[in-house]
Amino acid sequence: MADSDSNAALSAIVDIAADAIIALDDNYRIIRFNRGAEHIFGWMEEEMLGQPLDRLLPMNARAVHRGHMRTFGEGPIDARTMADRRQISGLRKNGEAFPAEASIARVSMHGARTFMVTLRDVSERRRAEERQKFLATAGWVLAATLDVESTMATIAELPVPLLGEWSLLELLSPDGSIRRAAATHIDPHRHGDAAALVARVPDPVTVEPLPESAARVAREMEAQRVRDIAAWLHANFPDASSRARAEALGASAVLIVPLRAGGRAIGALHLVRTRPGTHHAVEEVHVADQFAGLAALALENARLYEEARRAVRERDDMLAIVSHDLRNPVNAIVMLTGAVLDRASMTDGEEGTLMARDEVESVRAAARQADGLNQDLQDVSRISAGRLRVERRRVAALDLVEEAANLFEPVMVDAALRFVRDFDPALPTVLADMHRLQQVLSNLLGNAVRFTPHGGAVTLSAHVVDDMLRIAVRDTGPGVTPEDVPRLFERYWQAPRLLRAGSGLGLYIAKGIVEAHGGEIGVASAMGAGSEFWFTLPL
Repeated sequence: MADSDSNAALSAIVDIAADAIIALDDNYRIIRFNRGAEHIFGWMEEEMLGQPLDRLLPMNARAVHRGHMRTFGEGPIDARTMADRRQISGLRKNGEAFPAEASIARVSMHGARTFMVTLRDVSERRRAEERQKFLATAGWVLAATLDVESTMATIAELPVPLLGEWSLLELLSPDGSIRRAAATHIDPHRHGDAAALVARVPDPVTVEPLPESAARVAREMEAQRVRDIAAWLHANFPDASSRARAEALGASAVLIVPLRAGGRAIGALHLVRTRPGTHHAVEEVHVADQFAGLAALALENARLYEEARRAVRERDDMLAIVSHDLRNPVNAIVMLTGAVLDRASMTDGEEGTLMARDEVESVRAAARQADGLNQDLQDVSRISAGRLRVERRRVAALDLVEEAANLFEPVMVDAALRFVRDFDPALPTVLADMHRLQQVLSNLLGNAVRFTPHGGAVTLSAHVVDDMLRIAVRDTGPGVTPEDVPRLFERYWQAPRLLRAGSGLGLYIAKGIVEAHGGEIGVASAMGAGSEFWFTLPL
């Protein structure tokens, strides 16, 4: 083959090579720039001929690279093979730096030196390595804690900056609403702005079921790339203040990733890019979906761990209640029966009744107290498991409150309290479990008697208000402090300033019974002005 043919064949091979092949003269200026180089760098060959090689390198690498070129040019080695390629950075025409691998050869032709550079863009390989490293790291980082708050923060932080400049984690509530749980930003100075998106919405918010909403995407199986940023802002930030804050953080591309655990939707993660013209590649969508699987599993594990811890605390609380409150009736039974045995073993010939009537009544009351505590604990267990049953039948509301009032009338007299009945004589019938509602009224009236000083008053009222039967117990006792009110209906809780007066289960059980009837229960109280505990029932 003639030299001209060989050169033509070689030139054709250089032109079709996917790698960049660049020829330099003895002054390191470009004399050949193949199509692969045009594709990688974005420059055309005619634009680069005669230009220094520095033009294709980031500014911070140029001086070092010139030193390497001079050392290679004057050294004894004529070429660095592909296996010895150095890791360098290239610079595209649009100013984007990218990782590359390069090899170089020195050729002498007709007394002149020529350098041949072969360069390969390894951006995609590097990104693939970073994605795999990200997933591997995410696995053990998410497994490192079972704290719910820490897990939520970690889920928001890990994908930044690989999959976005900022992120927002939203979780679904059982009622279908969604709440913002965590947010972060790549810029430490903007992290506070992102976190404010969470802080400004302490309660769940209902979002419109638009295609760009996290509530809808959470029920999907795969991540969704948002095409309409304005619609995304409108769907996920319905209040003007948070929408303005999200706009200020910037968004040019958004990927919403569903979080699913055990086949159910639990939330969605927004991954937001802010650089103009950027988007999420298909490979990044796949990585986001894999990360979502790890994140959802971590959240579910943290939730189950928290539930287990709560169950242990509740068990310990219950054991403490049982051990404390059963002691009194059991001790009473032991003492009274011991007295009976002492009488039966008397040897002095004295005759007498083994047990007086008042002693029998005391034993009976102690047994009832123990049985009542046992019933309370069973009710708490049923309410916690959502299995509290109420057998509703048509009941005359007036009979309901009159029966409770008649039962407590003697108690009011013994406690020197004025008892007021305020009933609408035309009360309707309701569908109710008479026994369960008497349990509620007994608790409310018993508390009123317990905490109202002698000479005070207790009022039991029943009226129809807005298509609901409203029953209330009002007293003239010391009242409840504002900080105690939110916790009154929690189980085992009692106001610290009050003497221990029971298991702390009564109001929790009353709440469960009322809600099982489809009603509500609440309290209105002011310090020094008494309290009114009320509940409603559907007519």
